[in-house]
Amino acid sequence: MKTTIDIPEMIYRKVKAKSAIEGRPVRDVAIKLFSAWVDQSDMPAYLDKKPFKTGDQNLPTWFASLRKYAHNASGQYDMVAIRRSISRGRAREELI
Repeated sequence: MKTTIDIPEMIYRKVKAKSAIEGRPVRDVAIKLFSAWVDQSDMPAYLDKKPFKTGDQNLPTWFASLRKYAHNASGQYDMVAIRRSISRGRAREELI
């Protein structure tokens, strides 16, 4: 199937240059990108999982996305503790 897509000129120039360097037609690059995009899950992986429990507390599935900051909360899961934990984690990341 043929189609016309309006792509910003600078992006197309970069795609064309990179595909030329790699010896691949722009068409093949576009097909690969579109295929990867339609084959991926509609939901992020952490949303596909079932809700989980911490102690006697049911936590929503999106809560897992904040897990990397959870060790800063000192066992408290109220919003004040969560916000404080995220702030400390982000501050630590900025130092790295």
